[in-house]
This record gives sequence, C-alpha cells and structure tokens, in this order.
Amino acid sequence: MDMTPIIARLKAQLTGFVLISGVADLDAAIASTSVAPAAYCLPLAESAEGPDMLGVHHQRIAQEFGVVLVISNLRDATGTAAAADLAAKRIALRAALMGWVPDASNGEPVSFTSGRILRFENQQLWWTDEFRVKTDYRI
Repeated sequence: MDMTPIIARLKAQLTGFVLISGVADLDAAIASTSVAPAAYCLPLAESAEGPDMLGVHHQRIAQEFGVVLVISNLRDATGTAAAADLAAKRIALRAALMGWVPDASNGEPVSFTSGRILRFENQQLWWTDEFRVKTDYRI
C-alpha cells in the first residue's frame, strides 16, 4: 500500500505535529522517534473480495492502515495531561481522514475502524488509530 497520499494529506491538514512520516512497521517508528508530537503512517493489511465477473477482472480491495500518534508526557506521572493532548490530536486526525477519498477515480471514503494504546513509557504515550479504504482494481 502506498502511504504517500495519506502522509501528504496529514501534512496538509494537521497542525501542531513536529513530525509526520511513514514507516514500514511499528518497530521502525519506536526506533526512530525522539520527538513528539509525531504521527507515523503504516500499512497494516489488505483483503480482497472475489472477482465479480468472468472474463473481466474486477475486485474490491480493502486496505487497512494505521496512524501511530506519539505524545509527550512531561507534566504528570500518571499520563492524564498526555491523554488530554491525545484526545485533541485524535479529533484532528479523524477530521483529516474520515470521509476523504484518496483516489476519487476508483475508491471510497476512508473510514475509522479502531484505536488502542500501544505503550506508555519513557514519558511518551503511543496510540494507534486504524482506518480502512476500499478501492476497485480492474484489468
């Protein structure tokens, strides 16, 4: 999955991030970050429906991707302030992606699928929001 359009969209729509980038996987993000707030885009999975016609190859492909948010927690030991910062960043992230169509010629709008905490350590809160977009593949 090409993350370039998603990264470009986030750079154009989001403010207040020190870094917005793509990574191959979560370990790469963890190894590379020393700044926050940051957003890392990564592909998660693809699945396809069966072809809908004989003789013409046409399939719907669902592509899933995640955006990992990294928030600094320097104000309190429990992470309450970081959680408040995270909530605001998530609202902005969903506003930038939900309903947006990366390729209007053959796709549907991006939809939110789930979110979860990844880790809270070294004064950083790591959260991922996951999204899905369906496209048509024809040859």
